Amino acid sequence: MYRMLRTTTALLTALAVALVAAAPASAAPSARPSAGAGLDAAKRAVADRIDKRLDALEQYAGTIGTAKHLDAAHRDSLTKLVADSRSGLTALKTKVAGETTAAAVKADAHSMVNDYRVFMLTGPKVRLSIAVDTELAAVELLRRKPGADQAELDAVAQSLAGKVDTLLAIRPGPDAAAIRNAVQPVRAAAKSAHATLRTMR
Repeated sequence: MYRMLRTTTALLTALAVALVAAAPASAAPSARPSAGAGLDAAKRAVADRIDKRLDALEQYAGTIGTAKHLDAAHRDSLTKLVADSRSGLTALKTKVAGETTAAAVKADAHSMVNDYRVFMLTGPKVRLSIAVDTELAAVELLRRKPGADQAELDAVAQSLAGKVDTLLAIRPGPDAAAIRNAVQPVRAAAKSAHATLRTMR
């Protein structure tokens, strides 16, 4: 029993870290070249912002790889998402380097943000998927605890059912508010489940 309690505590501690990391991030710096900037400066500015996204994607890949309770299908989906995003952004960086007009660089900057949404969407997909799957693992562990409130555990599991699949189905695009609104219910469900599970450990 003591081993089970230690395992449950470890699960919930890892979950708390994931939920803090999944909190909405402040907006990334604008990718729009400053007025009057030369073409080369504009291209460097966009390339630098692409590099920041590539660095973030590398971190996400590491997080996915070390997540102990991530469902196998969710792991595969997230791994593909990160790999496809890295490939697309790498190709976009090459495209930026070859642009000959400011208008083309501006279009590439919009593509960098709207077609990928690395910070606003991919990061939360990784962190919240891990959080929800960890919570579901904690539910199953707590079911074995003597005197566990099975009805409450059922309610937690039900509140999380399908949330990761819903999250992974959200697509990037130009409507930032719509993306935030789509992610928010998943974040809220994960936080609520975490709070409930903490009282049951």
